[in-house]
Amino acid sequence: MQKLSKIFHLSLILVCSMVALPGHADIWKAENEWNMEWEKKFSQWMRSAQVHKKLFTSKNSPYYGIKADCADTSYALRAIFSLENSLPFRVANPSGGRNAYNYLSNELDKFDRYGNEKKRLVAFINYLGAQVGTEHLSHYDTTPVQVSEISPGMIFTYKIRRFTGKTIRHSYNIKDITPTGNFDVIYTTQAIAKSGADMMYRKEYMFSNTPHGVWGFKRFKWPHLQNANMSRYPEKFGHSSEQYDLVDKLGVRAFFRYVKKTLQVLEETPEGLLTRSLNTLCTQAKDRVTYVNQAIEHMRVNGSRCMNYADYDAYSTPARDKALSEAYISLFANRKDVEAMGQENEVDPILWDALVAIEKGADYSSDEELYKLCSINYREGKTIHLAELYRRMEAGLLSSHPNDKIELRWGETSRGGTRCRVWY
Repeated sequence: MQKLSKIFHLSLILVCSMVALPGHADIWKAENEWNMEWEKKFSQWMRSAQVHKKLFTSKNSPYYGIKADCADTSYALRAIFSLENSLPFRVANPSGGRNAYNYLSNELDKFDRYGNEKKRLVAFINYLGAQVGTEHLSHYDTTPVQVSEISPGMIFTYKIRRFTGKTIRHSYNIKDITPTGNFDVIYTTQAIAKSGADMMYRKEYMFSNTPHGVWGFKRFKWPHLQNANMSRYPEKFGHSSEQYDLVDKLGVRAFFRYVKKTLQVLEETPEGLLTRSLNTLCTQAKDRVTYVNQAIEHMRVNGSRCMNYADYDAYSTPARDKALSEAYISLFANRKDVEAMGQENEVDPILWDALVAIEKGADYSSDEELYKLCSINYREGKTIHLAELYRRMEAGLLSSHPNDKIELRWGETSRGGTRCRVWY
């Protein structure tokens, strides 16, 4: 009897131990399903203070440790909202697995060792970043939308081709839409992912790269309708190829004017338009300081050796320099539009003269006024204004190569350029 009692006791311990052993867990459990009401809540969440540039970098954030480039950030924001609201999250598997392995989703059970569901999500997003990118995001997991349905939480992706034939891709997350129809955007880059810096947050931004193919204004597909015909989505989901037809019909600049006009609830004044365009340009120029300095720091740490493709892709600035050039073009075009409509007298004359000076030369305004508008301190002891930066850009002096020294990057000199490979 005593022996049987011992056996029973040991069996009970074994059973209890087996019950206590954790099984394989989903990253999180989804009890709800995506619909237009949840999309509305996602938009509200994107607009809120819960989505901020330190979401991945603050040690007080439950999502600290996410290392995201541009596409990873789009996936991460959607996944975080999904977790916090018990919604499914699903990405087409780039490896092309079958059945349950067709997708990378919240139901994966390979992240148990990371702890609670939020830590599992961090690990999942970092894993996902090695599997997918902006190409995948645009082709498989999102769909184009009707212009009138564009809202916070949607993304804008672009793909441009360099003169070398190589392509550059990027995605922006729309955090909010201003009353005048411009965009507040939050995003990251490969250099940010490598350095662990905060996300970039830009207010009153307007896109400039042409929507085409699968690129442009997009929204996430719903997991339960991932491969379904788009006719199964509700009308308010807004699936449409309208933007591509409009670009073909209007041209890219007029298209973005149409987007702005469609989304605005308040018309911009001539001075408001020019001030916003100027601020966008100034921000682009100052952002370039950050991008170039990231490359300089990378070279300092790595001994100035020639960058491989991955590092070149992260630290070179051809797409950003193109965006800077387009910001100048947009400012000049907007000023000429105001002039053509006879609204020049509605703009502060000091501002007007400074804008003319940026385009036509500093003689049209004083250096003092130009520095007041925007001062670009690109290295210690060296500050320029937008007119001088434009002169250097037009002269072809700015270098986008990440192995060039800082004086070359900013067109201070044209001598001593790197002999390292231009990857694209």
